[in-house]
Amino acid sequence: MDLLIVPVPLFDENIAVEAYYFRNRKGNDLLDGTGTSLFDGAMLSPPLKMLRLVSMEALTMGKPIFVPVTKYMLLGRLEEQSRQPADKIIFLIDAGEIEDPAPYIDNIAHLKSLGYRFGLQKIFDIEKMAPILEKCDFVFYDHRVFDHMSEVKLRISITHTYKHITSVYTHVNNMDLFKELKGRYKGLFEGHFYRTPLTRGKHEVSPLQVNLINLLNRVRDENFEFDEIADIIQRDPMLTVSLLRLVNSAYFALKEKVKSINQAVVMLGQTEIRKWITTAVARLLGADRPDEVTRLSLIRARFAEGLAIKFGMEKEAQSLFLMGLFSVLDAILEMPIGDALDLVHVSEDIRAALVDRTGRYSVIFQFILEYEAANWNVVSRLLILNDLEPEDIYNAYADALIWYSEIIVGNR
Repeated sequence: MDLLIVPVPLFDENIAVEAYYFRNRKGNDLLDGTGTSLFDGAMLSPPLKMLRLVSMEALTMGKPIFVPVTKYMLLGRLEEQSRQPADKIIFLIDAGEIEDPAPYIDNIAHLKSLGYRFGLQKIFDIEKMAPILEKCDFVFYDHRVFDHMSEVKLRISITHTYKHITSVYTHVNNMDLFKELKGRYKGLFEGHFYRTPLTRGKHEVSPLQVNLINLLNRVRDENFEFDEIADIIQRDPMLTVSLLRLVNSAYFALKEKVKSINQAVVMLGQTEIRKWITTAVARLLGADRPDEVTRLSLIRARFAEGLAIKFGMEKEAQSLFLMGLFSVLDAILEMPIGDALDLVHVSEDIRAALVDRTGRYSVIFQFILEYEAANWNVVSRLLILNDLEPEDIYNAYADALIWYSEIIVGNR
């Protein structure tokens, strides 16, 4: 599929994910720079196509998603392209594309009658957009221009006139800013604030976290002892319940239930127990942080592993998995990334990539960061430099999303 796409979380004031929105770019636009013309399937929505191929559960864990639509798509039959429940889809309109709202109002009203909702971004003329604003449910404000007088007047006018509209504040990239905004405004918030450490100083790691890190370090030993691993697992009730649930699931179809941790560990074997512990520990370490931090950690891990072969590092896929997994360890443990990595005894290659952005693994880590940020011009350059096709990246990222959703569903 010639599409690169990233679902980006939107949070409420409690840092709980309320929805996602798509950032996307067609692969041929990346490589030839021409963009999508009116005669190149312009009435078809690539994100809606992806939602048909990759489940809503995998992309957004069942949360609603904002789907960007062009003015040409608004003239088409969007409801025929979507196979998702109408209340899960919010069509996001770029006001800068709309010269005159009149041709689109009837279709917007029709979609609203079916249960779809609408968002509007990049508004410059409230009066011109009034017919669409009346039917909108969300308006996006870019925090990077938040203090410009024209933006302030626009925001005040919209919030006072259209009280039914929920505000969405984007590019909120640190926790102090998030706390300031949520104290002043109601709405949803997008940005990197949720994954930044709450403190940059020394932070004491809890006994539970020490136990989990100890377990993670032990299973990375190629010749770990099953009894030793079972003993550490049994110290944590959540790990115990999760492991027994896994081995007694329909996947293994056992005639009799496994009742002991020792038996479960032996039954899974070294490869599977290592894989399960790595993902389970990542989830539990981030249990008191926003869910999206754990989601980001695991998706990065699987994405990095999937990119290994594409970047000629197939034999180092497991190390790259760990690089992705530990890339937000500073946010999880609330300490500088270098100190956090000391606790899990990572290789020099992983440390160089995450701390200094240098070394062999840094090219993959940098690619992941640029992809997540939807810096498509940089992504395009990296694709060309590494002789990659957009479809290679789409497949690796879609696999990461699906894998993550299967982990979560399997452990609920």
